[in-house]
Amino acid sequence: MFPKHKLYEISADQLGYNFSIKSSVIKSGYNKNELEKEYLRSKLITEVHQRFDIECKKLFFFRYTPKDSLNRILFEQLSVPNNDLIPIPRHVLELDTLDKEIKNVFCLTCKIDSKTARIRLKKLIKECIYFAKQMLQNDYFQLIEKNNLSDLLKLYDTLTDSELEKFFLDKRAVYANLLHSQIESRLMCLKQVMFNELTKLSYDFKKIRDENYTSDKVSIELGQKVLVRYKDKQFELNHFHYNKLKDLFLLNEFFDEYLFVLLSRYQTFFRHNHQINEGYGMQASLSKKVFKQLNKLFGVTHESFASPFNCYFRNYCSAFPDIDCLFGSNGSFFDYKPIEGSFEANPPFTEEVIERMSVHIENLLNDSSRPLSFIVFIPEWLDPPTPGLVNMEKSKFLRNTFNIEKNKHSYISGSQYVDGLDSYLYQAAHNTRVFFLQNDAGNLKWPIDQTKLELLKKSME
Repeated sequence: MFPKHKLYEISADQLGYNFSIKSSVIKSGYNKNELEKEYLRSKLITEVHQRFDIECKKLFFFRYTPKDSLNRILFEQLSVPNNDLIPIPRHVLELDTLDKEIKNVFCLTCKIDSKTARIRLKKLIKECIYFAKQMLQNDYFQLIEKNNLSDLLKLYDTLTDSELEKFFLDKRAVYANLLHSQIESRLMCLKQVMFNELTKLSYDFKKIRDENYTSDKVSIELGQKVLVRYKDKQFELNHFHYNKLKDLFLLNEFFDEYLFVLLSRYQTFFRHNHQINEGYGMQASLSKKVFKQLNKLFGVTHESFASPFNCYFRNYCSAFPDIDCLFGSNGSFFDYKPIEGSFEANPPFTEEVIERMSVHIENLLNDSSRPLSFIVFIPEWLDPPTPGLVNMEKSKFLRNTFNIEKNKHSYISGSQYVDGLDSYLYQAAHNTRVFFLQNDAGNLKWPIDQTKLELLKKSME
């Protein structure tokens, strides 16, 4: 359909896709996306990100806004079933996501052990003094000083690991008590501001949807990378993914226009900052080796959380059905109700989304007597255990589970379509838990044994 540009050399073991695997899924019609509408949406969502930055710095005196905080909130909004692009944000004020992101900056909720205490102590003391000066009255600041935080630096090299851990936790407790009320009240202010911003954004998006606009032309430049321009907006991707998207595209024309819409949606909705890898973590994926084993050993042919950029199979669910459906998406996983099939699920690493996924999978397995199977990959967050992880551990459909230790397995970066093809793999900084959830018919059709589990584990290394 389209001329192919020369592909650069890639690793046959890791990056790739397999669109030869067939599915019985039938596509419905698509919603036409106009260039000018997406251009206007991107400006509005950028303004929301900027407002979030301003409020975080004003309320908490952060030097840098916590990475991906707003991105996680936005994805949580997208996980509401049957939603508009941005629904009225009814749940923002109750979300714990933002609380944890903010408190982590203050080192109030991060897990500490003897190894990390020695690394974090100096950072904590410096931040205690910095935030106390900014957020507390002078008498509280003096109280922190009297608690010998500064003097502790002098003892730093003389303490054993266990002594250091105890000192760290004691000092953090004092610090947390002093800042608790300030942080809680300011968090509520931040949530209220973002609730108002997202409410306004929801109405503005609907207004754009209902208006008629005239669009200019998109320009495509094929150089070392592919540059896609519309007005003052420019995005880039590598040739491998440019050609992959052509393979996925379902129409016979308008590829350039919808390529811009796709890039704009993913890179502005989930703000991308390449220098700190912000935005790309929402699109990390398993490697080609893992998908090949999932298909070979357990008959997996569908991805529950993917995008046109990172999908391995032609059959996948994704965040933005209105544009992704033109590249083969089955829509949002939370609106998807299969009664048969073998699925991989590697959701964005946000607690609310993982919890909703666990509930949706449980309901799907409950409602079907035909073979249905889900193999789920999530971070093993245990301090405290996340609700989604607990749900799956208690599921009556749980057939097996194992974990892979951090730094002993890899993911493909969500920036794979932008990066050079020699820099897309990264080692996981967390343990990964794998769950096998199947109804009886699914377990009979795709049985699990130790040999298969070992082969799957090996492919993740």
